[in-house]
Amino acid sequence: MIKLFRSIRFNVLENNRIGTYLKYAVGEIVLVVIGILLALQINNWSEARKRKVEEKELLNALIEDFSQNKLRIEHTIDKETDVVKMSTSLIKAMQSNRTDIPLDSIRFWVASGAKSWWKTEFVTGTYDAMISSGKIEILESDDLKRVLSQFSADIDSGFEDHYESMNYLIAMNKISADITPALIHDSQSKELGVVVTNDDFDVSVKKLLENDTYLGLLISKTWLETLRIDYQQKLKAYINEIISICRSESAK
Repeated sequence: MIKLFRSIRFNVLENNRIGTYLKYAVGEIVLVVIGILLALQINNWSEARKRKVEEKELLNALIEDFSQNKLRIEHTIDKETDVVKMSTSLIKAMQSNRTDIPLDSIRFWVASGAKSWWKTEFVTGTYDAMISSGKIEILESDDLKRVLSQFSADIDSGFEDHYESMNYLIAMNKISADITPALIHDSQSKELGVVVTNDDFDVSVKKLLENDTYLGLLISKTWLETLRIDYQQKLKAYINEIISICRSESAK
């Protein structure tokens, strides 16, 4: 096509037909411009296609990560709910003067409630990689980027209650260290080879029930655990929203 324009241009100039030459010159320029625009359009289309493929890969990776996070946080919520329930039962037992509460129940509430602590370890590999590489901008959904940001910020802000609750647990364990052998689960006793007589067990339980400092720490820890459950429920809501948006965007 370009050779044809050149041949025509040569013939026109030989015959001194300037007006006709200008028309062909404009046509040649238009042809070049159209070629450039087509090349740019094809390049843009190719880049957009690559970007869409990469976005879909990121969305699928996020779905995988946050599906795992959902399982983990549901497990933690269930365990924390049990911790609060058993700790509350222990608090009531310590504050009452009842003598008919089975001692095995006290030990169970201590081992599975007062001495228990749970925290979700989240899978954030895909999100962290997107942030560090700047690839989060590949995501088209502003809602998805917003919820991901809120989820990350809330993980960081939730550490305060985590650490405070752990500090209460450490203090409680120090106070009850001398009676711990009598208050752990039977499975733990067998595995560790701990031998406890009935007299030791009775004395240990009575000593714990009369310890006001332990009670105060237990109340504080149990209250924090209720707050941590609310916190985990909030994170679970974010997780559900993230998964929902990712699936919707991936299906487009």
